[in-house]
Amino acid sequence: MSGMFGDSQVIHKTILLNLTSNFTSTAGTHYAVLFDFNSSKTITANQKFLEDMVAPQVTDSSTVIIHGHADIIGNENQNRSLSNNRVREARQILESALTAKGRKGVKFEYYGFGQDKIMSPFGNQLPEERFYNRTVIIDIIRGR
Repeated sequence: MSGMFGDSQVIHKTILLNLTSNFTSTAGTHYAVLFDFNSSKTITANQKFLEDMVAPQVTDSSTVIIHGHADIIGNENQNRSLSNNRVREARQILESALTAKGRKGVKFEYYGFGQDKIMSPFGNQLPEERFYNRTVIIDIIRGR
């Protein structure tokens, strides 16, 4: 990163960005779907991803765990509501796709964590980290 200080002094600074996830999964398969800022509606590409890539991984009697997240912009209640709406949106798309595929006995667990710092998959200090926190994380534990 480079910038100007005053009228003529050029400053160079190297910033290392670590986007490792704080989220630990014990499930069989792990997916993430990003959402636009302050939105709980999936874009067409993400809907197709859920229908065509995620749903086929869900077998009869599987458990699907959906965790919704938000960044730290806005107030806590609004962000919790936003994360719950993101979860609801992803769940509805998956349920419709699974019904169309004839899947039976699928259980859903879902949680809206909002901007909870402990549960956030990424940090929230940098714009890039906040971008990746606008997400739902989907774990699939296959039925036996």
